[in-house]
Amino acid sequence: MPTNDTPNDQNQKPMTRRQLLASMGAAGALLAAGAGFGGGGTAYAASSAAPANSTGIYYNVKDFGARGTGRLDDDDGPAIQAAVNSAAYSGGTVFFPAGTYTIRSTIFIKSKVHLLGEGAEATVLKSGVNNLQMLIFGSSASHCSIQGFTIEGIGVPNGASAGVEKGVTAFEASHILISRCAFKYITNGIYLTRAEHVSIHQCTFQFILGSESLYEGYGIVVEGGVNHTIAGNHFKNVYRNCIYLTSGSTYSTIVNNVIEQCKDTAILLSSKLSVCSHHLIEGNMISASGLGSEETSCTYGIRLKDASSFNTVVNNVVAQAASAGIQLDAEENAGDDRPYGNSIAGNTVYDAPRGIAVLNGDGNAIKNNDVRKTEAGILIDTIGEGSGYSAKGNLVTHNSLFQCSAAAVRIGSARCQLNTVFSNAGTGNTEGLQDNGTDTGTAGF
Repeated sequence: MPTNDTPNDQNQKPMTRRQLLASMGAAGALLAAGAGFGGGGTAYAASSAAPANSTGIYYNVKDFGARGTGRLDDDDGPAIQAAVNSAAYSGGTVFFPAGTYTIRSTIFIKSKVHLLGEGAEATVLKSGVNNLQMLIFGSSASHCSIQGFTIEGIGVPNGASAGVEKGVTAFEASHILISRCAFKYITNGIYLTRAEHVSIHQCTFQFILGSESLYEGYGIVVEGGVNHTIAGNHFKNVYRNCIYLTSGSTYSTIVNNVIEQCKDTAILLSSKLSVCSHHLIEGNMISASGLGSEETSCTYGIRLKDASSFNTVVNNVVAQAASAGIQLDAEENAGDDRPYGNSIAGNTVYDAPRGIAVLNGDGNAIKNNDVRKTEAGILIDTIGEGSGYSAKGNLVTHNSLFQCSAAAVRIGSARCQLNTVFSNAGTGNTEGLQDNGTDTGTAGF
C-alpha cells in the first residue's frame, strides 16, 4: 500500500459520515458529540473510521497492517507510520480501533494529521523498547491532534542523559491539540520545545516514573515557546514536576488542573537569562485527598524560581505542601534572575510550614489570599548572607491569615527593604506582623 498518496485500492471503499458513525462505536459517539475537525467527506477504511477533519478523509491503521494485539514481540510502528504518511498527503485522520498497539520506533506526525483512538480505556499505544520517544511533532508540523489514547511506556528510568523515554514530543511545532489521553508507566509524559499554540486538555498523568536524573519524571515540560493552554488535566503519582515551564516560555495558561501525590513541586516556573513571563496559573487544585495528617501532597505547590516575572497566580488551592504552598525565590548568586512583578492573589493555602514565601524577590504583590495552619503565613526574606541579597518593594495586603504558629506575616531580615504590609487580618496567630525589615511601610494610599 503506498504511503505518500491517497489510497485508492478497491479494498478501501469510501464511507459516508453516517456509515462512519455506525462503524466506530465509542469513537462514533465522540464524533457525534462534536469531536474532530470540521465537515464531512469521503472516508477510506475497511472496518472503522475516524472523526471528521478539514478534508473528510480517514485512514484505519489496520488497513495498513497494524495488529493491535498488545504482544511485545509485535511492532505496529511501521504500519502506523505508513498510515500517517498517507494522511499527510492532503490532511486526514488516522483512526486506531480498540486494541493495544506496540511500537518499537518513533512515530513522526506530520501537518494536518489527526490521530484518534476509541478512548483512553480502549486504545493503547505501548512502547516496546526502552527510552523510546514515542510520538514526535517535528519543526514543520502544524494543525495536528492526538485524541483518545492511553500512551504507556516501559517506565524504566535511564538516569543518564536527555535521551530518555517520552510519550509525546513537540519540537518547534505549532497548533497542536492533545486531548482525552492517559499517560502512565512512563518516565516523561509530554515535552514541548520552542513550540507554539499547543493545547493539552482533559488528559491524565499517572505513575510518571523517574530517578535522580534531572531528565526524568515529568508530567508536562514546556521549554521556551508561547501561547500554550494546559487545562483540566489530572496528575497523580508524578516523580518530579507535574507541570514545568522553563527556558523563557511566555503567555501560557495553566488552569483547572488537579494534582495529587507529587514528589517534587507540582507547578514550577524556573528560568535563567531568559524570563518566564506573563503566564496565568489559575484555579488549580493541589489536593491532599487520601493523605494522612503527616503526609504531604508535594514539596511546593506552585513555585516561581529565578527569572520568573509578571506572572499571575490566582484562585489556586494548595493543601499539605512539605515546604511552602506558594513560593517565589532565587538562588544566592542569581543576580537579576529573580522573581519580579508577579501577582499572587485569591489563593487558598493550608497545612504547610510556609503559606506564601518571597525569597530574594522584588516588586511582587501578595493580596487577598487565605492562609491557614502554617508556621509563617506570609514570609518575605532573603537567601544568602551577602549585601547583594535582598527582597525589596513587595506588597502584602488584604490577606486572611489564621493559626500561624510563628507569625501571620514575617519580614525576615534587614536586607528586606521598602516592603509594604497593611490591611491583613485573621485570628489564632502567635504574632500578627513580625518585622525585622528596613523601612517597612504599614499603610497604603
